[in-house]
Amino acid sequence: MIATLGLVSNSTAVVIGAMIVAPLMDPILSLAFGLAVSDGKLIRRSAVTIGFGVLAVVGTASLLSWGLGISHVQSEITGRTSPNLIDLGIAIAAAVAGSFSMTRQHLSNSIAGVAIAVALVPPLCVSGIGLALGSEMVAVFGRGTVAGLTNQIAEGSFLLFLANLIGITVTSLVVFLLQRYGSIRRCWRNLLVWLGLLGLLSIPLSSALHDFSIRQEMDAVFGRFKAGQLKRVAIAQSNPRFWSRVRLMYSNVIVVNNKARLDLVLNAPEDFLNQSLMDDFYQKMQRRAKDFGLNDLDVNISVIPNRVYKFDSQKVN
Repeated sequence: MIATLGLVSNSTAVVIGAMIVAPLMDPILSLAFGLAVSDGKLIRRSAVTIGFGVLAVVGTASLLSWGLGISHVQSEITGRTSPNLIDLGIAIAAAVAGSFSMTRQHLSNSIAGVAIAVALVPPLCVSGIGLALGSEMVAVFGRGTVAGLTNQIAEGSFLLFLANLIGITVTSLVVFLLQRYGSIRRCWRNLLVWLGLLGLLSIPLSSALHDFSIRQEMDAVFGRFKAGQLKRVAIAQSNPRFWSRVRLMYSNVIVVNNKARLDLVLNAPEDFLNQSLMDDFYQKMQRRAKDFGLNDLDVNISVIPNRVYKFDSQKVN
């Protein structure tokens, strides 16, 4: 409930508070320990606890979102719908700290920091919110739409949870084995199965990382659009007087299937812009993108025209 309400209200502080509670961290570490020592009963109990926890979080988030009538998403939500290998790396690093601190009593206080770094509950809450919103709300992740699935907010955030779950489990299993809890001769099958799951998970995450890199390059090249005045952009300096009458209303960078797209919405006087000017503008954008190694750039430009009306004041006798 804390995480869902924090996500809906777009409050970072509240979401961080929910991370500290972290009810799923201990069962996942328990699962890893059970795999290391080949304790079937501990594995089953941990898996059941994780399963019930996932259902409880997703169900609670869906009910709250439905009850509150949520119809839009905030940055705290969209930020958890596009996982990549960086998120998996965070989970692995946090798992090393978490599993090691579990075996050292004087380091047990470090679990709270590990829970914040991994953030297991918020992605599940986003999945619940996505289910409540339905398939109309779209958040692109990885290589775009997955065949047979439509609700990408729920899918992307659940993929982030899986990255955390599998990354923590595999890494903690290895850390426990290195500290001589259990024997690799007894648990090698468990290790191979989870390494296989980690390999499968890395496929969409690596694709998402490539898209993330393209988006970062796009932001570096065209980030100055967000300042609001096109006349300040280098590509428009050929006619700054002309572009001073054009204002930027909206800009957004989208990367799908390793292809970058820049959406721009301009505001200009009616009949001020024409196709030839837009073609020239587009060509300059393409040349600037190629200077930074972006060879495949799609630019969508929309223009909202404005007209000035002048009225003479009338005296009332």
